[in-house]
Amino acid sequence: MNGTTGQPPRGTQAIGRALAVLRLLAERSTELSAAAVADELGLSSGTVNRVLRALMVDGLVAENAKSDTYYLGSGTILLGQAAQRVFGLDRALPVLEQINDYTGESVNLVVREGGESVVMLRVQSTLPLRFEQHPGARFPLYTTASGKAILAFSRDVDQYVGSLPKRLTQLTPGTLSTPDKLSAQLDETRKRGYSIDEEENVPGVRCVGAPVLDADGQAQAALVIQVPTVRMPPERVRELGELAVRSAKEVAQLVPIDRALSR
Repeated sequence: MNGTTGQPPRGTQAIGRALAVLRLLAERSTELSAAAVADELGLSSGTVNRVLRALMVDGLVAENAKSDTYYLGSGTILLGQAAQRVFGLDRALPVLEQINDYTGESVNLVVREGGESVVMLRVQSTLPLRFEQHPGARFPLYTTASGKAILAFSRDVDQYVGSLPKRLTQLTPGTLSTPDKLSAQLDETRKRGYSIDEEENVPGVRCVGAPVLDADGQAQAALVIQVPTVRMPPERVRELGELAVRSAKEVAQLVPIDRALSR
């Protein structure tokens, strides 16, 4: 039996490959050829073609016959909508839309998964100058306003910071370079109530983030407002930071994030 031999259950490898294909198509947000998928995932072309065909059966992947490329199918939309209802995230969407209407800027609801922040909901700015992003995007916690907002109000913050290397990987010239600098920013975040990302994750984008706290005052999620740096002078940082704090409290009342993530 698999439970006693230590071997993975039959079919686990196939499921893992299918999920890897779906994640890749989601992250790229574009059409990819089977050869490109195989190259990115380090799989054989035969394996990738079998996975793609299987996913197409249930509409999770669709094919552009003219270009012989593949993209996420309509079945993923239905799954995403169902997940939002199950987790209660659909109740948070009006809050994000209200911020977007008021500010004109992009707004994210982000959750923590291990050492990463993951975008769950996004309302995109319609202004000509904006940063494109999509639900499912993942970033290291230490590089983002969302990650710093979550870490500042997490029980395991010391453990997380202590596990980091002495020199942090730089995503941009503004990325924090050491755990000590991160700790200092987390202290500032606790005092202000919101975090600031000074082009630390994406050049030219400044963000503010506020934790979505559970009943114990701990955070597993954050609300983030993203703004091109040219539209984010220091005085607007404070204005939007305080707006993020108020809105995050509203989300916490609408969505039981702690229960949703424990499903």
